Amino acid sequence: MNRGFSGVGLVPIISFLILSSLISPMENGQLEGNESRMEQFGGGSGSIEERCGSITFEDMFAYNNAIFNIEIEDGWDKAEVSAVAWINLTLADDIRHDLDAFLEGLVPSGGDGWLSNDEVGIVIMAAADCLEYSITRIGIRDGFPHRGGTGVDWKNTTWEGNGMQVSHFNGVPPSHSQGRECEGFGQGDCYEVPVIPDVERDCDTTIDQSEGLDECRIMLWLNASMEIGGISDPNNFTIGFNASNMSNAELHFTLPPMPDLRLDLWEECEGRHVGPEEDDPGSYESPGRGACVGDGSSTYDLRADENGSLTYSLFPSSSRAAWPIGEDIFADFTTYPLDIDNPPVWTDLAPENGSMFPVPKLGESRFATPKELSSWFYDELGSSLLDVDCEAEGSGGISESIDGSIWVQVQGQVEVSCLSFDAAGQASDSRTWLVGVPISVSTTEDSLMQGHPITITPNLGWSGVTVEMGLFQEGVPGEIVTNTVDQEMVIDVPFANLMPGSVLLWANVYMGNGYKMEAVYDLGISKESLPPVISISSVQWDGALLNIDGQLSDPDGESVTLEVEVDGMVADPATVTYTATGNSWEILLDAYEYDYGNLTIEIKGCDESQKCQSVLREVEYVEWMDSVPPEIEGTLPSGSNDGEGLLPATGALFSILAIFLALSQIRREGES
Repeated sequence: MNRGFSGVGLVPIISFLILSSLISPMENGQLEGNESRMEQFGGGSGSIEERCGSITFEDMFAYNNAIFNIEIEDGWDKAEVSAVAWINLTLADDIRHDLDAFLEGLVPSGGDGWLSNDEVGIVIMAAADCLEYSITRIGIRDGFPHRGGTGVDWKNTTWEGNGMQVSHFNGVPPSHSQGRECEGFGQGDCYEVPVIPDVERDCDTTIDQSEGLDECRIMLWLNASMEIGGISDPNNFTIGFNASNMSNAELHFTLPPMPDLRLDLWEECEGRHVGPEEDDPGSYESPGRGACVGDGSSTYDLRADENGSLTYSLFPSSSRAAWPIGEDIFADFTTYPLDIDNPPVWTDLAPENGSMFPVPKLGESRFATPKELSSWFYDELGSSLLDVDCEAEGSGGISESIDGSIWVQVQGQVEVSCLSFDAAGQASDSRTWLVGVPISVSTTEDSLMQGHPITITPNLGWSGVTVEMGLFQEGVPGEIVTNTVDQEMVIDVPFANLMPGSVLLWANVYMGNGYKMEAVYDLGISKESLPPVISISSVQWDGALLNIDGQLSDPDGESVTLEVEVDGMVADPATVTYTATGNSWEILLDAYEYDYGNLTIEIKGCDESQKCQSVLREVEYVEWMDSVPPEIEGTLPSGSNDGEGLLPATGALFSILAIFLALSQIRREGES
């Protein structure tokens, strides 16, 4: 079947190296390409159980077609599994390339573009060891039927240890036109072929190419034992199968002979997150029995065998493009007799007859999702098997999208009627509802006002509608008002914490029956920016330094930038020091470059919307402010050269005044 390879003693050694590389992180000296090859065996770090325990057969070997036979033993605790997979055309080239690349850095000839029978044997042996810890995709659990979910451990089958056998045909075509004796790794009867054949693709010189056969194809066989831990009473059990990312395969489950065993319900369930746990949005809830939503891509068959057993055949077809959204398939088996087949009935979740459904605008609007439709009906065989028929009357039409949702073309007010049929053709009662646009919304003011006027006009047939409204820009409205609208009315809508710019109106509209419509309206409303508020608290000279401080605020909460002008000219930034704490600001202006006399100081503040406000202050700049009196030269900072041009230390003027007052007091005392 597969070509033998020599160097038998080396095979376990190299296999051990491969498995060791699965457990240990790659060394720094290894190529990145090797690390990417490792990912097909689970990636990450940890034991082989941890690294191989998150993959499937399909993750390791991509195939064009495969057949799996699962024969469950009479004790219901074990199954013998056999499989064959076909890897054709360029997919065969890909797997040879992957195997060669995986060996790069592990064996001398790895990654050289050639694949030998020795190398294939090594990888196949390592793959078999890894597959022992891989995901079986299968769960068999007795008791009440289930659809997975919290507290339901349905993935309860594992591969039996040391029982996995994997073999191949044509992994290294023995009559390849480009085949040669091994030039790298290998001993004895070692033979290798290029991983990518030439354009002739002559992988078997014994076959005439005119026959059109795929000479480069690969076949894989798998034989293993699967342990089942969930069957104690086979009178009621569910076979669950994770069909995510699996197609072009068929699985045949042969069940032990059981009198009166029958398939009670089969369901295809879409929507479970199968990607990394940290990326799981957590929005999926396991459906109840009969409430699964499927896309119809997978099918099944049931055959009664001569020995009294049943063979349940499954044909999954789940696109890899849907990942990380997965597909699970559930089949409920029982020996209990079939209940009386009653027609489907409406559930308590279904809308009452005559209910009104508000929609935001005219045109096409989704009326119900498949999940909602499924929840409206009950049938013994499950609502997912029902055929729901809906029609529209009046000024509109109805259609079904590819995902099974019902869409209504709304022009005015539309009557929608629905009922369901079971497999026997029995029908439920029909219910009729009204679908339409409940209100018209407008405003007479484009510029946002506190208590902004919004005009609400109820449309024909929607008197008494409840309207919740709020103004917002991002997130949710800060303030919401609620009114019952019987006729046209103007509602003053407050707002809070809005920035300058476009403002939207959020509305939630509903009738007494609770069916709601949530909408966002762009009415052209915008919030104008208000200029900042600036005030000067004090102006003080400290030598030739002018100290100005004050307060500022912006009504819109925008940041404010300050600028200093002296006599109508923007001050040189090098002469200005600006500090701010909360709403307080302080500016130090070095006045050396200005002429003595009166200076007009303008503090100008502009917000992010370029709305500005200025405040003015007249100050007198006299010559003595930038000269140092000789009698206080000793107060100059230490380390100065001769004191020329230096300012008095902070507070020096107050010291001079204190000395002057003290001398005056002494004189007065002497004169008295």
